[in-house]
Formats: sequence, C-alpha cells, structure tokens
Amino acid sequence: MRSSMIAGGFAALLGLGTALTPAMAAPPPVKPKLIVAISVDQYSSELYRRYLPSYTGGLKTLSSGVSFPVGYQSHAATETCPGHSTILTGRHPSATGIVANSWFDAKTGSSIYCVQAPGSSDPNARGPQNMHVTTLGDWVKAQEPGARSFAVSGKDRAAITMAGKHADGVYWWVDGEGFTTSPFAGPATPAVTQPAAKFNSAILARWKAKKPVLWAAPSAACAALEQPHHFGRIDISGRVPPDIAAHVEDNPRFLKTTDFQDNLRASPLFDAVAAEFAEQVIANNHLGHGPATDVLAVSFSANDYIGHRYGNGGAEMCVQQASLDKTLGQFVRYLGKLGVPVVVVLTADHGATDAAEREHEHDDKASRLDSFTFVSKLNKAVMEQTGLGYEPIVGDDPQQLTINVGPDEALRSKVREATIAWLKQQPEVREVFTREQVEAATVPPHTPPTELSFVQRFHESYDKDRSGDIAVAYAERTTFGMPRGPGDVVAGHGSPWNHDREVPILFWWPGATAEARATPIETVDIAPTLAAIAHVKTPEVDGQCVDLGGNCAK
Repeated sequence: MRSSMIAGGFAALLGLGTALTPAMAAPPPVKPKLIVAISVDQYSSELYRRYLPSYTGGLKTLSSGVSFPVGYQSHAATETCPGHSTILTGRHPSATGIVANSWFDAKTGSSIYCVQAPGSSDPNARGPQNMHVTTLGDWVKAQEPGARSFAVSGKDRAAITMAGKHADGVYWWVDGEGFTTSPFAGPATPAVTQPAAKFNSAILARWKAKKPVLWAAPSAACAALEQPHHFGRIDISGRVPPDIAAHVEDNPRFLKTTDFQDNLRASPLFDAVAAEFAEQVIANNHLGHGPATDVLAVSFSANDYIGHRYGNGGAEMCVQQASLDKTLGQFVRYLGKLGVPVVVVLTADHGATDAAEREHEHDDKASRLDSFTFVSKLNKAVMEQTGLGYEPIVGDDPQQLTINVGPDEALRSKVREATIAWLKQQPEVREVFTREQVEAATVPPHTPPTELSFVQRFHESYDKDRSGDIAVAYAERTTFGMPRGPGDVVAGHGSPWNHDREVPILFWWPGATAEARATPIETVDIAPTLAAIAHVKTPEVDGQCVDLGGNCAK
C-alpha cells in the first residue's frame, strides 16, 4: 500500500520535496453535498493537451481547478474495465481483481467477461461480483445515513466498476432499448427502472419525430484534418460525418436498425445522451439535496468508440472533442444550478495511440500488428517444437498469453520455454515475462508511477487466478489488429507504454483556484482524495490523498 499524502506542485516532480502549505494553497472545497466522478473513456493526456487550447466549455471549466494534465493509470492492462475499477476504489487492478475486459478461465476453458454475473446463464446479467473491493459510493453509504450512490455510462463495465457493490442505481445503454440495469448490479425495482424507461421512450420519440444529428459540422480547424488514409486493409475518407455514418437515418425504420445503433455509439451524440440521462438521474433522485453526501459516477464512452473506429488523429476526434466540451459545459452548468456544494473530478480509464499508419507519419516507431496472425504463427511454432497436435496457447489478448495444456506440469514447462524462446526472437516484441516474474515484481511503497519497470506495471494488473501465464510487451506505438472492413477497429490501447497509461486528472469545484500541477499522481489517488473532502474514512487503498488545500489529514 502506498499511503502518504501528495503535497503537489512542480517542485515535487523535480524531487525538491517542497510541499504546498495551507497558507500557500487555495482553500479546499467544503464538504460537498454531491460528488460527481466523470470518466472519459480513452482520453489520453496526449489528446487532452492537444485540444486544451481549443476548449471553451466544460473541459475548460474543469481544467480551471486543480489539474494534473499527466496523471497515471499505473498498470499494464490499460483497458476499460481495469481502468474504471481503479477510479473510485483507490486500488490497482491487482487488488480489484479486474485485470482485463475479459480473461481466460482455465478451469472451464471459457472466457469470463469482467462484469458478467457468475452462475447466471442470462447474457444480460451484469454486476460487480468479480470485483474484490468497494468504492467511494459504498464507503459514503456505509458511514453517512441517507447517502445515495448512482452510476451512468454507455458501457455496462464502466458503470458497474465505478458504482461498486451497494449503489442505488446503475445504468448503461443497451442498443435498441436505451438505458437499463440488472438486478445483479443494483436495485431493479420500479423506482429504478421506470424513470429509465420513461427517458428511453421520450428520446426515441424525439428522434422519430426529428432525425438526430450524430455528428456536428466540423469547424475550420477540424475540416483541415479531413484527410483520407489507408488503415490496415481499409480506406477511410476522413470526412465528417464519416462515410459509414452519413446516411444511417435514411431508413424510415432507422431506430430499429443495427446500423444506426452501431453508429450512434461511435458518435458525439452518444455522450450527449449519457449527460442528459445523468441530469435526469440527479433530478429524479434529488441528488445533492439529501441529508448526506451523494455520489454520481458518469462515464462517457464515445471517445473510445470513435478512437477505435477512426483513430484519434483525424477530423472525427477533432469534432468529438468539440462536442464533448460542449456536452460537459451544459452538464457543469446544470450542476451549478443545483445550489449545493459540488465537487467534480474528471479522468480517464486509459489513453490510446492513433492508428499506426497515420501515427507513423510523425513517429516512425508506430507499427501495426496483426494479432490473430501473430498468435497463430506462435502456436504453429510451439506445436512444431513440442509435437503437440493442437494449439496450446490462448491468445485472444496477445499481451496476456495462457498455456492451455491441462494439468501436465512437464508439458506446461515445455510449452512455456518454447513460447518464450519464439517470442524473444520476434522484432515486434520488447519484453517477455513469466507469471512468476510478474508476481515477484512487487512495487515498493511510494514509488512514482513514472519509475515503474515494465514488469512492475504488469504486476499492478496481475491476479494469480485471472492473469495469463506469459506477459508480453510489444513495441511502443503498436496498433493491435488488422482492420478488413468498414467499422473494424483501426486503433486502440492496452499496452504498458505511457501513451496508454497517461491520463488527465482534474479536480474542480465552484470557486476553485486554477492550478496546473506536474506531479505524476495516479487514478488510485482519486478515491482517497474525495473521501477526505467528504470526511469519510477509507478501507485499505493503494492511493494517496492529494492535497487540494488542506483537505488531507496530517
């Protein structure tokens, strides 16, 4: 556990050890009636800093508090589920148990989705049962009678891992239906489901009466980025709206089509819908007006869908950033009208890199790896080396390889040696670690995230029952996957490199004094910081209380 207070400022980054004293710092936020934790999916520090000068709405406002432009998701498994599991728990994925979006279960020979409810055959059964720890919302509810906790997201895994074990309402979007929940995630009583059903009916009726605009027209700055590119085996025009989204509303029954539903997710409108519903959750439950501190977690998903489908270096992401800024501006103004003390934090579950072909234009390290072909070649080589008649390596995630040969330890050892030997010969590979090496790579207390070795980064998202047998770090700026048709993933994340680990962390409240700090804090620092502001005790956490002006216990 890393548990000392971060005092902040550039001096700490430079190793001068100078702390902000209460006299030097702005007054801390008062105990809030409402805490709003925002995650922007796939929002790297690179992206934040690239567009920061252009923000005029909510992202400009939220950057005017105590901001850390370069914070860290310290672990290697930079994916949605692990990243979200750190934000309000104060724990690394090694403690939350959420080490990937999905992992291979050797006992059953099947893949386990991070928020699927164990023991249920219902494909819509979703909940936090796979998560080992609790969240800020759980802590507040346990200690303050009358406190409430809610979560909203376009993705089930984002809402659930931020909500925790005892939320009062957990909502996510289901294509063709709208916002929904599951009794495995929290209450599914009429008090929870009926407001969502009412919202869904209203928004679908609105869209039926007037076709929704998925993409705003690009500004001159964004239009300058409308350039065609060849990604993998597909060509993208780079225009906005994207070609595959340009006419999805032409079908008279477009609301029922998978084409519309799919393109809605990968559009700026998806975030606007989530923000509108979050406002409804606040209003319907009178959040911030109860006897205790309420907690609302909101995760905006469009950045991730757009980044995967189009990359983050083109006009599509440019328009998305302007739209997100506008959406958050409206949301922050709504919070201001509540008339109660509010504290907001904004961060991300992980970063990303642009599509390799475009990234390579200014960074020659960028390259594309056909993951399926790579793992197939690995299996073929190991089969030839060991004489096996079947593929012994499960590599749905090429960075976490599982040896699937049953209980024969001698055979397992033989396969492991052959696998590692082959991997180390490949030019795409930078580091290879056995599970024993990862398990042994403990991180000393107070180690800055900037100083973690690759194996330590893997350790912080390692679980002995869920992680693979061999961890692999590929070359920096590797894009995984080979897009073959419209809508395929062209760019992504998931690596232990800093472009996937670095995320902004922004603390804001009305009256906050603007201060940008270079201290490399972590997302696991968010929950203990918010708990201190809310005067709530934490269980064991990996994070530290960030001093926002005297809020941390001495």
